[in-house]
Amino acid sequence: MSTLGRGGLLLIVVVGGWASLGAAITTVHAQQATASCTDTLTAAEETYRNRNYQEAVDLASECTDAETVADSTAIRAHRIITLASLRQGALVQARSSITSILQIDSDYTADPVDDPPAYDLFVSMVRQDVTADDSEDTVASEEVPSPEDEPSDASTTPARPPPDRAGGGLFLKLIGVGLSDYTGDLPIQNAGHPFDLQELRTGSGSPYVFSFELGYQFPTNLALVLGFQAGNYPIIGYSTGNNDISDSWRYTPQLLVRYTFGNPGRSVAVYLDAGGNVTFGGEGIARPGFGPSVGGGVDIPLGDAWSFFVESRFNLTLPDDAIDGTVYPDDALEDGPTPHGSITGPFDSVNQLLGIGLRVRFGGAAGGAAAQE
Repeated sequence: MSTLGRGGLLLIVVVGGWASLGAAITTVHAQQATASCTDTLTAAEETYRNRNYQEAVDLASECTDAETVADSTAIRAHRIITLASLRQGALVQARSSITSILQIDSDYTADPVDDPPAYDLFVSMVRQDVTADDSEDTVASEEVPSPEDEPSDASTTPARPPPDRAGGGLFLKLIGVGLSDYTGDLPIQNAGHPFDLQELRTGSGSPYVFSFELGYQFPTNLALVLGFQAGNYPIIGYSTGNNDISDSWRYTPQLLVRYTFGNPGRSVAVYLDAGGNVTFGGEGIARPGFGPSVGGGVDIPLGDAWSFFVESRFNLTLPDDAIDGTVYPDDALEDGPTPHGSITGPFDSVNQLLGIGLRVRFGGAAGGAAAQE
């Protein structure tokens, strides 16, 4: 064998050895990275279940390099990032992670048992968008002879937000209890306002109110609510019934529109109510009153369907003498104290200053995705 032949053979052996060694080192690094990511992704999933979504994204992002971790590990990491990003409304980031999953496994589909419906729908939507983009790129490459004719930085159209199917459906306030307030013309010698707390010092019994509601949450931030409030308003009955203070119960059906800031039933959310009411009850000259209702509160999910709420609501009524039988100064006695009225003017109001209670949602709303995770 010539010297040149022996040199070539030696070079082949050396190169082959280095290639084998490099492959072995790469395999070892991938195995180590995958083992390390197992603990990291377990922590990310636990963080996600605790609703610390940004921290979950940060942890999972450490295990997305497909060159250093196993494909199944990278897919698991991108799945966590997508779930947490959807909760935060970061649709571009969620779409990017699903695109990365489809690049690793083009046949990837969401698990209908373990994955929430919104995630399943989002995966399907991104798959359609990616398929459409690939088809457009193929057609463009066939029809356009020169790539220089195309824009150099085509923007990616963000995916449309998936309808929050888990957020829609019926909900029921089983029972709420709170502090009641009547603001109106009584007692004549005081200027009334909702936070004067006169009911704690005088009148018939203690100021308390019960509330119930049945509502429908649309797949948006809006809900339609049918409510009912029944309360003891200790000072409302001075002029009704038998002219004693015992005629103090009033009943208030309400029809409301609710707007929730955030994801209704899925995370802590603030909501505002507006609508109308009919208030009735009382004896003697008392009669039904009509008017607007406004309110608001905070909804705190407790599990798959239950949530705890804290809220206030104010129900104004007309005419002025409907629910309390009194119009001041018209009904003031000539030799009696000077009437002061209230800050509500011609309106009287029966209010829930502060109420608490439990709400249940049907169809897997509160915390549904976290429980499925």
